[in-house]
Amino acid sequence: MRLLVSVRDVGEALAAAQAGADFIDLKDPADGALGGLGALRIAPIVAALRASHPALPISATIGDVAPTQIDEVLRRVAEVSACGVDYVKVGVACGGEALLAALADCDAQVVPVILADAGVDMRLVEAALALGAFPALMLDTADKGAGSLVERLEPSALFDFVATVRRHACLSGLAGALRGVDVPALREIAPDFAGFRSAVCDGPRDGRLDPVRVRALRSRLAVPLRGLARA
Repeated sequence: MRLLVSVRDVGEALAAAQAGADFIDLKDPADGALGGLGALRIAPIVAALRASHPALPISATIGDVAPTQIDEVLRRVAEVSACGVDYVKVGVACGGEALLAALADCDAQVVPVILADAGVDMRLVEAALALGAFPALMLDTADKGAGSLVERLEPSALFDFVATVRRHACLSGLAGALRGVDVPALREIAPDFAGFRSAVCDGPRDGRLDPVRVRALRSRLAVPLRGLARA
C-alpha cells in the first residue's frame, strides 16, 4: 500500500518526500476538507519537488466547490493542472453524476474524491468507473471531526469499494481523518494508497507536519501492491 501525504508548503513537501511518502498531495488543511492552495502557492511546491524528487507523483485539490458549480470546478481544474501537477483531485458528493461527466471530458488527469460521510454511494462510484476516464478514485470525508473513515464506515463497504474499483482496472484510495490506529484495518482492506494529514502532524491537522511520523507510517503501510506512477 502506498502512502499519500497532504502538505501545504515547500518545507512540508520536501520533508514528506524525504521521509518516504509515495505520493505528495497539495492542499490547505485550514480551509476545509479539500481546501485548495491556489496556483500561486502550488507552483513553487511543484518546482521544488520536481528538482529534488522528479519521479514523485504530485496531486493537488481545487478546494471545496459545490458539485452544481460545474463551470467553476472546471475553471479550477484547468488552473491547478497548469501548475504541472500529475493529478487534480475534485470532491464529488451524492448527485454529482453531471459533474463526473464534465470532468471526464476535460484535459486534466482528474481523481474524483467521493465524499462518504453518510456511507459509500456505490451508484456514484459505478457512474465514475463507467466513464473510463479517471486513473483513480478516492473515498474521503468532509467532517474531519467525526472520526476516521475506517471508524465511521462498515469494513464491508470499504472492501466493496476497493474491489469494485479494481475490477475496472482503476486505482483505489482511502482518506478521511485516518490515524495510526487505522493501519491494521487499512492493511486488511488493502487499497492501492491511503491518504494522511492529521496522523502526520504534531498537533491538529493544520499543525506542522512531522517527518518522523511520516517515516513511521511508511514503514507500517509497506505492503506490496500496485502503486501510482507518474502520468
